[in-house]
Amino acid sequence: MKSKKVLFFGAGVLGSLYAARLHEGGMDVTVVARGKRYRDIREKGIVLEEFSSGRRTITKVEVVDEMPVDEFFDVCVVLLQRTHVEAALPILAKNQKIPAFLFMHNTVTGFDSLIEALGMDRVLIGHANAGGERKDDVVYYMISQSMTMGELDGKKSDRLKEIANAFKAGGIKVEFNQNMDAWKRYHMALGVPMTNAMYMSGSCNYKLSKDRQALEKFVKGTREAFEVLQTLGYPIEPKKMRQLAAMPDFLLLNLFKWVFGMKIMDIGGARHARNARVEMQKLSEEFLEMADRAGVKTPTLRELHEYSRHLDETDKAPSEHDT
Repeated sequence: MKSKKVLFFGAGVLGSLYAARLHEGGMDVTVVARGKRYRDIREKGIVLEEFSSGRRTITKVEVVDEMPVDEFFDVCVVLLQRTHVEAALPILAKNQKIPAFLFMHNTVTGFDSLIEALGMDRVLIGHANAGGERKDDVVYYMISQSMTMGELDGKKSDRLKEIANAFKAGGIKVEFNQNMDAWKRYHMALGVPMTNAMYMSGSCNYKLSKDRQALEKFVKGTREAFEVLQTLGYPIEPKKMRQLAAMPDFLLLNLFKWVFGMKIMDIGGARHARNARVEMQKLSEEFLEMADRAGVKTPTLRELHEYSRHLDETDKAPSEHDT
């Protein structure tokens, strides 16, 4: 395929991983980073280490310390936490030559602010398929599933397919969804009670897998969250979420007891919970505000929310061997 010019705004775990992969896949990649991260990438390149294999790679990419204003890129991939997106929008909007911005942050409030800042025709929505953490200049990562992306109008446009092909060239699997608004909201309908139950269990997925009380609250909180979205008229997305919604509680408890005991939940779940507590607290607050608008009672979600509000010694990354 023809090489695409791709700008990455955000150089955390995901921005670093995807920038390196797309560069290796033949794309013309530029990364926007600031401070020490900018210096590390400029001097050392993007250093990646895969959790499972320990394989380490170093990829040299173009890096800048501010948003290019007058340069064309086929797409700008925005990889920021929910709490940083609003402040970034005026900066992104300064470049009028970029036809597409692919946002991948968690949200329960939709995309109105993105549309207002950039225009509906320039906004695409995606969801990452990886997790991990960065320690100093090294990004430790794990890829677990296919990336999901879509247009706001649900159409599988040519530009969407071309952007997906750029990721595929870097070895990233991609699938499409026609309702990314519902997709994102249901992701957090599961993610908010899950993360807060993890905080209840000391920010450790292994402890959560053995904590019957926290597991039960997670299941009840998820039921309440799904009721909120269904009351507001959002169809369950993706299809696998419909399967979860149809399961009886005892099956969900056994399923997630097993899931929370897996290494993948340490890498993709607990580490994110510990490193993004402010973001997860904000998302939890926004979900409760949505529940109020829906008129749905959410006692378990509100109880779990309290655990997102207290940063303590339990956030010191307990390991599998501590449990």
